[in-house]
Amino acid sequence: MTSVPPFSSLPIDKSGPPYNAWGLYTSESEDEKGRLNLVTPEVIKRGKEAITEGIVINLNLPLDFPPVHASRSPLEHKIKCSGHSNDDILTFNTQTSTQWDGFRHYPYQNWPEEGKFTFYGGMDISEASDTNVKKYGVHNFAEKPITSRAHLLDIPLYLKKHNLTPLEAFSNENPITLETLKRCAEEFNVDIKSGDILIVRTGFTESILSKSSEEKEQLKKRKQGNQSIGVEATEELWRWHWDLGISAVASDCPSYESWPPPSDKLSCHQVFLAGFGLPIGELFDLRELSQQCEKYNKYTFFFTSMGLNVPGGIATPPNAQAIL
Repeated sequence: MTSVPPFSSLPIDKSGPPYNAWGLYTSESEDEKGRLNLVTPEVIKRGKEAITEGIVINLNLPLDFPPVHASRSPLEHKIKCSGHSNDDILTFNTQTSTQWDGFRHYPYQNWPEEGKFTFYGGMDISEASDTNVKKYGVHNFAEKPITSRAHLLDIPLYLKKHNLTPLEAFSNENPITLETLKRCAEEFNVDIKSGDILIVRTGFTESILSKSSEEKEQLKKRKQGNQSIGVEATEELWRWHWDLGISAVASDCPSYESWPPPSDKLSCHQVFLAGFGLPIGELFDLRELSQQCEKYNKYTFFFTSMGLNVPGGIATPPNAQAIL
């Protein structure tokens, strides 16, 4: 495996955008997988050793989970009956429910100039939007399933334990700081090593599920209808993720980071997806995982995810589980 240089070495491609890791992986197969190259056989075996209770936990919301973003259509489920048997016909946006964002989802905005959008590896928006182009698709998350040791940082629980101000699920004004992530990791004895997956709970899922259909529609009609909690987008946060060797991130909120980010600054989506080649998981169902981790005082576990094998796909349901 290619050795990973420190964050201070970024950008790898000096002619590319800030913080990019383009050209770090020399073989085509490695390049397609980005940070998932850090998940070696040794890392996977380390994840297996984290199984102590034999408890399997689903991390996926139903596919018919109401879309958080008004622009995304809900699941359409039809049953085709031939008279003696039935078939399912599903039509859905892969980003309406629990999902992995692939590397063709979100580019550097207005780079290298206004009106230009550049994805991981320098792919432009015309390539990324072409179904005939398969490079950097989510099929890579199926050909090499995302399987590793993972850690839960349960931010609402940490804040409650210390009588700190709770998170506001539908606001981007007070994002989760790097300092809070670090203190939460220390509180729950989380020791992140290269190749591990980081999962951050915000409580967003519980908040959105507590709303009536009318209240959900009103949220979408706000001036910024997709406003939501998440981690902060700062250079120090990106440095921390890079230098720890985190291979993928996921959360129960719509964007992992606080959204929308300031329009005049880089976002985690730009740096992680288009720069690092780091998969971002969104709207993971962390309710039972949170309960079981608290019950056993155990925040490190084995994680497996087999996405849809769609060549050139943009995003995919993760079909993810945690095994404690």
